[in-house]
Amino acid sequence: MELEIILKNIFSQFNVASSFKGFQIFSSGHINDTYLIITDTKPYFVMQKINSFVFKEAAAVIDNKFKITNYLKDKKQTTLQYITTKNNKNYLIDEDGNFWNLCLFIENSETFLHVNSTKIALEAGKATGSFLVSVNDFSEQLNEVLPNFHNMTFRFSQFNKALIKASPERKKQAKEWIDFVLNNKEEMCALDYAIADNKIPLRVTHNDTKISNILFDENQNAICLIDLDTVMLGAVHFDYGDAVRTICNTVNEDETDISKIKFDFDYFKSYTQGFIETIKNSLNKNEVDFLPISPQIITFIIGLRFLTDFLNNDVYYQTKYDNHNLDRAKNQLTLVKEIKKCQNKITQFIKEQI
Repeated sequence: MELEIILKNIFSQFNVASSFKGFQIFSSGHINDTYLIITDTKPYFVMQKINSFVFKEAAAVIDNKFKITNYLKDKKQTTLQYITTKNNKNYLIDEDGNFWNLCLFIENSETFLHVNSTKIALEAGKATGSFLVSVNDFSEQLNEVLPNFHNMTFRFSQFNKALIKASPERKKQAKEWIDFVLNNKEEMCALDYAIADNKIPLRVTHNDTKISNILFDENQNAICLIDLDTVMLGAVHFDYGDAVRTICNTVNEDETDISKIKFDFDYFKSYTQGFIETIKNSLNKNEVDFLPISPQIITFIIGLRFLTDFLNNDVYYQTKYDNHNLDRAKNQLTLVKEIKKCQNKITQFIKEQI
């Protein structure tokens, strides 16, 4: 069936008064299928099909979105608004068993795949910090939609299984990076150990704070965080580290020329300044102490996941060519090396902001 007919049929089952006129594909994500739904009257809508291979409990993912956005809406902390179906459900299940959700499209807004100014970095820091502060007293139970999402020990267990099953050809192609992750394993588990020892508290976190998941207005002021699929309990370091990972990489995450990959320290300073000024009163000493190492750890874990998926013959992330996940892994693990070169400066700058 033609995609437009499918989308029109699904959209018609949500509780909206406007009529479907067309659609555009949003293509920046790795996991879900997301569409801008153009209607006869504004506002337009964003409709998303949840990847049920990744999210085994798709209904739980969407329920979390409603819980968080309704909570933040009551506090006047977000403009995101999800729409129920005509049967008053949070999601629609199509005839193939796919789960769909719908939210309002925010007019005159934009996202960025990479940062091109210190202002955007600063605003992104404020947005991430503000989100974490706003949900700090959220008491309703959230569904754990992706258990062990940022757990390095778990990701290494997945990697080891993939390594055993991988083809000789793929292991040969990835040998340099396989060696790199094995040589850095102990250092990269520091957050795992701190959480296990109750040094770092768990709180509601976004868990996917890449720069493209922050919405900006036409003046490049941050509006809010979007893509709430992974909202659940976590550590603030997950959100801080992931944002730094995408904001401070001088190239896109699938750039194949790794000589171009550098850690932009000016963007790091701007993002960190905005983040800490909004959240520092909500952090305890241990959380502060572990902030400096979180960018390299979260960058490493993303690289490890790309590498694992490559060894698994690309079953998790959407890819555009044969070695796409290997290129992504090389990119992220090279960025880890660049972050390490700046680690002393990173630690010092964070201390100066507290």
